[in-house]
Amino acid sequence: MKKFLLGLSLLGLLVMLPIGLNWYQSSSGIKLRNQYYSSPPKLQKLLKRFQRLHIEYAEEPPALPLIYERPEGGDFSIALSEKPLGLLKKQVLLRNPFAAASYPLSFSVIYRGNLIVLFEPGHFACYRLPELTRNLLLEKQLNTQNFAYHWVLNGRLVALSGSRSIIFSESSGWQPYMGPMPLSKQPKLFEDARYIISARCNGEWGGEVYFYDKESQLYYIAEATCANSIVKQGNAYIVVASLAHMDGSSAVQLINDPRLLTRWVGKIKPQDRDFTKSSETKLGHGKTLIDCRELMLLAGFRLGQQNVYLVNWRETSFLATWQNGTFYAVDPLFHDGLFAFNPLTTAYESDVVLMNIDSPEEVETSCLLFTGKQAIKINWSEKTVSKEYSTYQIKVTGSITEAEELQFVDSLEVQATE
Repeated sequence: MKKFLLGLSLLGLLVMLPIGLNWYQSSSGIKLRNQYYSSPPKLQKLLKRFQRLHIEYAEEPPALPLIYERPEGGDFSIALSEKPLGLLKKQVLLRNPFAAASYPLSFSVIYRGNLIVLFEPGHFACYRLPELTRNLLLEKQLNTQNFAYHWVLNGRLVALSGSRSIIFSESSGWQPYMGPMPLSKQPKLFEDARYIISARCNGEWGGEVYFYDKESQLYYIAEATCANSIVKQGNAYIVVASLAHMDGSSAVQLINDPRLLTRWVGKIKPQDRDFTKSSETKLGHGKTLIDCRELMLLAGFRLGQQNVYLVNWRETSFLATWQNGTFYAVDPLFHDGLFAFNPLTTAYESDVVLMNIDSPEEVETSCLLFTGKQAIKINWSEKTVSKEYSTYQIKVTGSITEAEELQFVDSLEVQATE
């Protein structure tokens, strides 16, 4: 009799187990599980934003911490990380001290612990890092003439004055620049002991990244639409690219040896050629690591001991890591939809990273500075100050949609500095 009852119990268990498993994975089961999910405190407001998006897009939310589950044939999933970064946030407003024009003439750079900004009418404003106070002594040394563009090459400040390239020395001031100039009037994307890297974007018609070999003085070209960041990984280069067209697209490729890419044999710089005559040319390409549609990767860089990406998805921006097809949100940044058309991110020494944020006219409108455990948004105009996205919880009752405001405390303030 006992064996019969035991067998009956096991049979009942075998019958109920699939039923329970099906309910656990059903919409009702996921809804109940999500009610008891406890998100990391630093990601709670971001979670509320994602929950609002589920309603706006009429999507059934997946089981947390998963935020977005890739559909069949999809490119990516999104989930909340169990270990958020917890970056300290600050916004500042720095106005042009020389003229009424708000925005810089070229992309800002970091030189010897200072943020170097070229404002109208062609003068440098210098801000010590990380406090962003004016370095008036350095400004006096630099502003002996008017300038049109500037870079940091081989650790030295190089500028364009009229049609001349000149280089700055603290001992002798500005002198003619006698070295090779692989860049046109365009920002530098990356530099190490071997290569100077730049890029050109032609929008929906494609883009390219250029590796200028300092030793051989040759250019090597890879297809990248449109490169915004380079992350050095050992002796290899990770190229992060994103295109702000339609719903956006992004790609990340690993280039182990740039010399195996397409070598440029023209008499002018490859970025200066007429692209309408060579748009069909097949170019080299590295190993694809990420290839996404309907999501933009505005930046990629090392933060601590990991690679992170600045993701813009459904007008929501956040920092994320990437693992096995999933973006794991690690920081909400400024709880906004931070966006740029052709941004540029450069890693400097001492774990300092600078992201130049631009307008459709490729004018720098603001910067994002990462230093240690802090993220600082530097705005050149009130128009670019980050404003938080809505985290209202939308309720749908019949044909009536209501919005209930969720109260959060956020210490983010904007500091205005003349």
